[in-house]
Amino acid sequence: MNRRRRLVIALAACGAGAVAVATVATGAALAATDQVPLAPLVAEWPDAYAVQGQKSEPLYTEHIDLTRTGDVFSVRIDVRAQGDAALGTQDSAVTVDGDGTVVWNTGCVKSPALCAGDTELRGFLATAALVGLERAGRLPETGTARTVHDRAVVCVDDAALHPDAAPAQVRLDPCFDRATGAVLAHWSPDSAAFVGATLAPGATVRTLP
Repeated sequence: MNRRRRLVIALAACGAGAVAVATVATGAALAATDQVPLAPLVAEWPDAYAVQGQKSEPLYTEHIDLTRTGDVFSVRIDVRAQGDAALGTQDSAVTVDGDGTVVWNTGCVKSPALCAGDTELRGFLATAALVGLERAGRLPETGTARTVHDRAVVCVDDAALHPDAAPAQVRLDPCFDRATGAVLAHWSPDSAAFVGATLAPGATVRTLP
């Protein structure tokens, strides 16, 4: 797998640095943009979930698996070209400590210093960032209620999710499944649409024992 392909996969997983806006997901239904208190939602999220979905581009498809097992949040992205040729797999995982500190376990493509104290955890691993803020007593008060592919989500402003980081070059607000906390989509305020790291219709979301 070449360097460019590894970077594309890794950006989808963790949203490092500048995030490129991808094709708008089709069939994404929008709900009323009511503000929802986050604390009650986060408090009810299960300690384990599994999500399986896809994100399709014109020349390739990303098969995406998201999991939470206790304090460990993981994402695997398996990229397949037309004809099902393998283009590479990226595994990324982080642990959220009791005080809210996020620690990379595997898959960080940033410098060692940034990996050691990551304040810009974006993309499908953004659930860990939100849980970290909750444990540190810094959880944003509210998020925006939306619906993606008939599933209720709450989208959190990128700046509120990363209060210690520089503003993103392209703002994409992660949208969390209200039942589990898994990131299912990203909302672009600039284009008023779900874009970037957004799962296509048909994803499965399961709470694990």
